Amino acid sequence: MGYILALLGLALIILLHEYGHYIAAKKSGIVVERFGIGMGPTIKIGKYAAHWYRGGTEFCLCWIPIGGFCQLKGEDDDEKGEGTFNSASPMAKFWVSFSGPFANFLTAFAILFIIFSFLGNPLQMQVHELTDGYPAIEAGILPGDIIIGVNDIQSEKWAELQPTISENPGQPITLTIQRDHDIFTTNIVPKDDEGIGMLGVVLTPSQQPVGFVKSVQMSLTMMKDFFVELIRFVGKAVTGNLGGVQVTGPVGIIKMAGESANASAVAFLFFVAFLSLNLGIFNLFPIPPLDGGKIVFAAYEGITKRSVNKKVELTVSTIGFMLLIGILLIVTYKDIVGLFLS
Repeated sequence: MGYILALLGLALIILLHEYGHYIAAKKSGIVVERFGIGMGPTIKIGKYAAHWYRGGTEFCLCWIPIGGFCQLKGEDDDEKGEGTFNSASPMAKFWVSFSGPFANFLTAFAILFIIFSFLGNPLQMQVHELTDGYPAIEAGILPGDIIIGVNDIQSEKWAELQPTISENPGQPITLTIQRDHDIFTTNIVPKDDEGIGMLGVVLTPSQQPVGFVKSVQMSLTMMKDFFVELIRFVGKAVTGNLGGVQVTGPVGIIKMAGESANASAVAFLFFVAFLSLNLGIFNLFPIPPLDGGKIVFAAYEGITKRSVNKKVELTVSTIGFMLLIGILLIVTYKDIVGLFLS
């Protein structure tokens, strides 16, 4: 079941990406010739074909249930005239190209906002149980409490608080506790457990919903942090300084999404949100035929007031496409080998 949800999640964010292109193209007066749900040939059973027409666009269902496509008039050839991508203004080309990644950003924000507003803050850990023989009970900590500070460190992320506790076995520390709407401090001496400071609490992700304004702030902050980390990763990849970081492809992504779906609904939603954000950022890389490459062509046309030679554009896009497919095949091969070896 987890892998089915993973496929649906991946299909949804790609489909929303393409739908962003579709909406922007229609608003810009560019003809959308075909809009496909899925990939590959149109589903045909006997004399029946899964396609229909609306507003001058052919909509179709395809055999491979992942993603989709948005085929614009003149985008892949040198056709010009009313309703073609080639005859659109540089600003229209920019907006149509940017709208796909923008749809992914909106999707990621919406998912994160829903998580924080209705499901709680999974980055914040809540006390679930207390362990006998450890100092948490004597310090007055209760199930449902949320640790939001250790000594001078105040944070809603448990990952930023836990190291101080672990690194101070047998040493007094001060915890800041949130209990319902009250916040107070308590002193505690972590038990020395083989050189590691332990409080004696079993933690689970917080299920306390966050307010509207704070949910917006946290969603935007998380997207910003992920963007910064992704840019750092790209920088390391370009300089060959990835170290032990593994790069994964579609097979690995489906595997990770399936595992997150089996873990919990919140974990799965987080994964889909970051996958959507990842897809949006990746497509903005200035590499033809990605959306970022088309944005570069539109910027060149807007600055120089000259159209990009279509043959040059198609040639560069074809080379870029072949390179991306080559990288994708290599990474996918490694994913499949790793899947069987594991």
